[in-house]
Amino acid sequence: METRLFKNIAFSTDFSENADEAFVTAKELAAHYRATLHIVHVMVNYSLSPPIHATYMPIEYDPNFVEQVTEAAKKTIQEHYVSKLESSQRYVIHLLSGYASTEILRITKEMDVDLIVMGSHGLTGLAHVLFGSTADRVVRKAHCSVLTIRSSAKTE
Repeated sequence: METRLFKNIAFSTDFSENADEAFVTAKELAAHYRATLHIVHVMVNYSLSPPIHATYMPIEYDPNFVEQVTEAAKKTIQEHYVSKLESSQRYVIHLLSGYASTEILRITKEMDVDLIVMGSHGLTGLAHVLFGSTADRVVRKAHCSVLTIRSSAKTE
């Protein structure tokens, strides 16, 4: 009986350059372990009902907006990620809507993911205190191991 270290690897993307770098690692790990690669993207939940404290501003609402955003995300996933996979590599696309860390944690638990791979923007100092990061929240609450990939770009 063959035992593999990873059977399901999740790659979480926000379509940033840092996420693209993390994809390379996720793709290689999934290929090496013959794991299914779960490509996860969480879109903002575009609710029609504004928060109670929001000021009403009459804006023209395009009912096709959510559909357009969804189609753009699917196209980007296809071009940036799926097209770079080996033809025999197993993958599943999860296009979700909601709060990023919450949805990543939910879907990776549902899919029995063994490893989550995602970019880390490397916020430091006050920016980190004020904003935190999706990666931080996922690392703290995930049911499995999380590999965060720092950008290779030089930051100041």
